[in-house]
Amino acid sequence: IWSSTNKLVVSNRRAVVEDQMRELSRGDVVQGVVKAIKPYGAFVEIAGMSGLLHISQISYDRIEDLSTVVELNSLIKCMIIDHDKVNGRIALSTKTLEPEPGDMLKDPKMVFEKAEETAAKYHERMEAERRAREEAAKDIVMGLGEDLETPFSASSDLEQILSSPAAEGEAAPASE
Repeated sequence: IWSSTNKLVVSNRRAVVEDQMRELSRGDVVQGVVKAIKPYGAFVEIAGMSGLLHISQISYDRIEDLSTVVELNSLIKCMIIDHDKVNGRIALSTKTLEPEPGDMLKDPKMVFEKAEETAAKYHERMEAERRAREEAAKDIVMGLGEDLETPFSASSDLEQILSSPAAEGEAAPASE
């Protein structure tokens, strides 16, 4: 009986987490409470779920001692940079919310006040970069099409390679 009850509790918790995760998206700005501080980052509770604010995601400036930047039980705004809906894991960032590199260390209150505005600029920049990558990829693909003026036949090319002297164990002639 204990194990079936235990499974039911785990199953219910998983369903609740999956439901809450559906409401979250990468790039959302969320508010949470710092619940634990570790040498590698802070765990932030968001809507009953725990997210990791890794030390490398707090500021563009280097952080020597995390406890000087983030306080236990403090309210904090973060951007969701990744989330694993299956395992209920959330990766958070405050450095994406910094108007200027290092602002989280100098004036975290200002970073939180401007979080939504900075996040909007961040999203615009990411979208512009995505479009630029898409255009560059399209240019490469179109360029490849222009270079392929002679038709390619894998079977005839393979037959030619297999019938070459190098394929029969002889040394291939050295090219100069």
